[in-house]
Amino acid sequence: MIKFSSKCTKLITIDFLKTRCTSISKTRQAHALLLRTHLFHNPLFSSKLIAFLALSHSGDLNYARKLFAQIQNPDPFICSTMIRGYARSQNPYEAVSLYYFMVERSVPVDSYTYPFVLAACARLGAVKLGRRFHCEVLKNGFGSDLFVINALIQFYHNCVSFGCAFQVFDESTVRDVVTWNIMINAHLNKGLSEKAFDLLDEMTKLDNLKPDEVTMISLVPVCGQLGNLERGKLLHSYSKELGLNEKISVNNAILDMYCKCDDIESAQEVFNRMPEKDVLSWTSMLSGLAKSGYFQESLALFRKMQLNKIEPDEITLVGVLSACAQTGALDQGKYIHLLIDKFDINCDIVLETALVDMYSKCGSIDLALQVFRKMRVRNVFTWNAMIGGLAMHGHGGEAISLFDQMKHDKLMPDDVTFISLLCACSHAGLVNEGLTMFQAMKNKFQIEPRMEHYGCVVDLLCRARKVDEALAFIENMPIKANSVLWATLLGACSSVGRFDLAENIGRRVIELEPDSCGRYVMLSNLYAGVSRWNNALKLRKQMKNRGIEKTPGCSWIELNGMIYQFVAGDRSHIQTEDIYAMIGEMTQRVNLDGSHVPGTENVLFDIEDEEKEHSLFLHSEKLAVALGLISTPSGSLIRIVKNLRVCNDCHSFLKVTSKVYNREIVARDRSRFHHFKEGSCSCMDFW
Repeated sequence: MIKFSSKCTKLITIDFLKTRCTSISKTRQAHALLLRTHLFHNPLFSSKLIAFLALSHSGDLNYARKLFAQIQNPDPFICSTMIRGYARSQNPYEAVSLYYFMVERSVPVDSYTYPFVLAACARLGAVKLGRRFHCEVLKNGFGSDLFVINALIQFYHNCVSFGCAFQVFDESTVRDVVTWNIMINAHLNKGLSEKAFDLLDEMTKLDNLKPDEVTMISLVPVCGQLGNLERGKLLHSYSKELGLNEKISVNNAILDMYCKCDDIESAQEVFNRMPEKDVLSWTSMLSGLAKSGYFQESLALFRKMQLNKIEPDEITLVGVLSACAQTGALDQGKYIHLLIDKFDINCDIVLETALVDMYSKCGSIDLALQVFRKMRVRNVFTWNAMIGGLAMHGHGGEAISLFDQMKHDKLMPDDVTFISLLCACSHAGLVNEGLTMFQAMKNKFQIEPRMEHYGCVVDLLCRARKVDEALAFIENMPIKANSVLWATLLGACSSVGRFDLAENIGRRVIELEPDSCGRYVMLSNLYAGVSRWNNALKLRKQMKNRGIEKTPGCSWIELNGMIYQFVAGDRSHIQTEDIYAMIGEMTQRVNLDGSHVPGTENVLFDIEDEEKEHSLFLHSEKLAVALGLISTPSGSLIRIVKNLRVCNDCHSFLKVTSKVYNREIVARDRSRFHHFKEGSCSCMDFW
């Protein structure tokens, strides 16, 4: 019998227990075999069963406890394993109970027991109990044990007893990189980032100690959060010296830091040189590009990610959907929607809200509503995205109805909700409704108006050509109006012919924001509109002397999943000749219709009207529509996006284009959507 057991001991230890305890069913088989061979009460064997059951994610702590109860004389390792299992379970108090069981049964407590008991105390938030164990640590002679010291510091840090953690650290005669990392993280969690970096400096002065991977992935993200690029670059350089730049976690932290500090060039360099990339690496780079305005590059990188067979997660897709929303890439956005089902990605509330936002901003408000209505759970961000989408499309009444539904669902609106609602009223010309909303925000929902809310009300009044009311509103505001509000009033004064008031406001706007190209351009437009060319040129010279450049107008169109960008007079496209031939044809057909008169007042040069008219034909939105006309089937919808407000001439031109070509044209400019169809626009010429 002894000989049989000896053979089984070797067989089970090497060929069975180490390789076969990988699931509950296989562990049950091992348990049965140990019972048959009378080896279960040998701690060498039973400890392996308990270790898997208590510590593995696929284990069973209750089963482990039953086995533990059958062991007559558990050794310190088995007891500590059970304590460790309970310390990380939903019932950490059992870890403390097992410690007292050890004491009662006179099972020796060692340096591996206390860290797990202290971890259980931290989970329970039991500071007094943890201090009692701290006393026992000192009493039993473990006050110089590095493993125990680290556990004590971590316990006090987790229980927000920062002073005690620092005292243990300060009084300890033994420290390793883990000790320093715990203290660095304790300072970071308390918001003491400078002190954390001071600790790093202290640590680096020690001869026998160097920062490790954990140190870097703790400190590098802080540089990104604070926008401290200089310090981030120093940590990047230091990580190279330490040979940590081969670690994917460190590279991911550095990559993310550069993205958050808007140093896309450095981020791309890190990304390209990474020996290994995971989904987090790709996601950081995608999001960084989108955040910095490189939307097309972000979408191109996503295509490359797919070619590399990297499966995206929900965070990746939220970033890509944001890029689609900004560029109006509806086809790519729809493709992302399909990927969610293909990869069985967790479509949480954040991802669903991103879909609503993407469809809204890509001009497909019906699909946005479809996603919104299918959502089982919605938060205030979801409602804001949908209300904001309806506002952009000029559906003021629907936005207000949705707000009523939001209140019916007992969801409290926030300040962003009211910005969306006020914009909806503004774009739909619902002046009374907008003013009522503004009052309700203050009086009923106790939301203090911000500058953005006041700006929406000014915009609401100005779009309705109520210039005097807008001026009175600004002058009676409890806070000083910024340049945006005055610029809104300036635009309204220009459109209603209040030149003297507009000129005074224009000068005031430039005083408030002397480095903004838009402010100079508005006043220059005003002068050019009444043929005061000397004043207009004087402003242009002022801009040049101050080094201020006008933001160029850009338009995008998506065709077959590809984004094409145009600026005014653009000749970079491979089909340039065809595009300009179509521009000529469009001009002829629009002129023959007779309902469009070129708005040459928008061309700010002292040249003949015929030349001005030619200049208007080369605006970026017309070039984008021309490409759409030659690249899509007759009768199909054309979607374009522009980074600036569409000018009066282009607005009129596209209305007639939609009529003579029998096409619906959906154009998103800086502030809203324009649905051109059969010679009219959804904005009712109110934008």
